[in-house]
Amino acid sequence: MKKIIILLLFFISSCLFSQNSVYKANVNEVLTRYFEQKISKELLKNITYPKNGSSIEIVFYVNKENIPYNIQISYSRNSNLNKALKKAFEEYPTEDLKINFDTKKKYSFQIIKRVSGSNVISVSNSFTEVTPPNCNTCKDLDFFSDIQTCINSKLKNYFNETIDYTLVNKKNKSSNISLEIHVFIDQNGFLKLKKLKVPLEFEEHIKHIVDQYPVVFTPKTVNNNSETYSYSFYQSFEVGKKPELDTNFNNFDSIFVPSYANKFAKYLQKNLTEKELNYANLNRINQRLSLYFELDKNGNLIEISTNSRSKTLEKKIITLFKKFDLNELNFINKNRLNRYFSPIIIFEDGKNVVKTYDTIGYSRIPIFSACKNVKTSKEAKACFSRKVQIHFSKKFNPKLINRLGLSSGRKRIFIQFRVDKKGNIADIKAKSPHKKIEEEVVRVMKTLPKASPAVFGNKPANIKFSIPFTIIVE
Repeated sequence: MKKIIILLLFFISSCLFSQNSVYKANVNEVLTRYFEQKISKELLKNITYPKNGSSIEIVFYVNKENIPYNIQISYSRNSNLNKALKKAFEEYPTEDLKINFDTKKKYSFQIIKRVSGSNVISVSNSFTEVTPPNCNTCKDLDFFSDIQTCINSKLKNYFNETIDYTLVNKKNKSSNISLEIHVFIDQNGFLKLKKLKVPLEFEEHIKHIVDQYPVVFTPKTVNNNSETYSYSFYQSFEVGKKPELDTNFNNFDSIFVPSYANKFAKYLQKNLTEKELNYANLNRINQRLSLYFELDKNGNLIEISTNSRSKTLEKKIITLFKKFDLNELNFINKNRLNRYFSPIIIFEDGKNVVKTYDTIGYSRIPIFSACKNVKTSKEAKACFSRKVQIHFSKKFNPKLINRLGLSSGRKRIFIQFRVDKKGNIADIKAKSPHKKIEEEVVRVMKTLPKASPAVFGNKPANIKFSIPFTIIVE
């Protein structure tokens, strides 16, 4: 009998990015020597490569100061290595590269490669440059991620507004309908259908909707060569009701109220210069720079961060916040598991202005009863992950793998699900090498215990989770 090992990795609302194998053979000796000095050989030992891959990349974007931000490491499961690589790249004086980066592009370069059974620092000689697809509606935007968000929103709104949700056949006994539409923008900029998973009565209708899409895009490019761009639309709705777009993360202002006039806003207005406000890199898509933090059991600040694209501005905001009297902030709810937030700078009427919440906003992830005694939001997230892993180890049937006759090796499985406003596990989706495995995954997920629901904006909310895990067949 084959031995089955289950490895799980947990992410909240996570997404993976793919590698591009378009590097020159030579390596950049200066960067290679730099990273060899910064990254210990011990960290290079425990590396998991993607399927059919033998290298790891650094992926990044740049702000208007020509400085990288949102630095990511592709596919590595080694958190210590990831932290070391990010820190080293953040500390590298990118002006020495003598490259005028483009904020509308995403960049990547090879950093580690497997050679003759060993992992070595091997920096590619040139950056891979990716531009997202574009169209007239989104051409005013200056940042890669904002253009991509604009394009995705345009497609999402198109499907949401043009699908005839009344097409459900009366013979369909299900009260809930799920639509799964996979499309792509081809190398000529036309929208094409890739795959459908919808009730039969929707198939021709959606094919027609895709064929009639009125916009021709500027296609996605990789190193100036046109490539396809994929987009997926998922929708669940009750028969007889048109679904509403998910706006859980956009309705906070009516509850917490951003204002120029509260003490925190006035304090920041006094201490942030006009030049620093411009470092926020905001626009009509990325409309606000926000502050996030937690409080320990003694009410002290921990886990402070921002979504700033500028490290210079982030450092200034955090420094100012640490000096501010927390007794001057108005909390509607205090809980050791809350993650608090407030806007700091908002893009309003074409300019950046300082506004903060009159009442500090907060969110809280779902909590299993077994995790109720954790002390911080970070611990709660780790506990949620751990309980899902333990549950899978106990409930997943390894004998199923033997009956399927799968070959030895690593088998990647992906799960998506939602914890609804009542704490129930819902909308479970799985992708695996075999349909029987997907059915088993869904069965196991349905037996997860109920959790206390997530909280966003002072009320229960839906939250999506993604779990990639690996079954090793020996």
